Amino acid sequence: MKIIKTEYHQVNSEFTYDIPDEDIIEKFGSIERFQEIVTHMGSEWDEKIGEPPTDEEYDLFVEFFEDYNYNRYDDWWTDSKGGYDVTFEINDDNETDDDYDSDQEVLH
Repeated sequence: MKIIKTEYHQVNSEFTYDIPDEDIIEKFGSIERFQEIVTHMGSEWDEKIGEPPTDEEYDLFVEFFEDYNYNRYDDWWTDSKGGYDVTFEINDDNETDDDYDSDQEVLH
């Protein structure tokens, strides 16, 4: 009999970009304006600096990061601290191992 255990987690993903100042100045006019826009893209509780981005600046900001590589850190905080939901089910006879993504981690 095959049993499927599913864990439902929450993860915080942090992306770190290293963008040359020259690229920022070329797209946004100045480092200062870019920093102002960044503060308006954070949490509503964060302190804002300067004017909010225009619609054009907002779109440019979001698209700007597509051209750069990043380092990614995932904090699966529910895995390390607990507090996630778990379900179990009996594998239906119609399902095979081929029905699952090959990217899924398999533990034997």
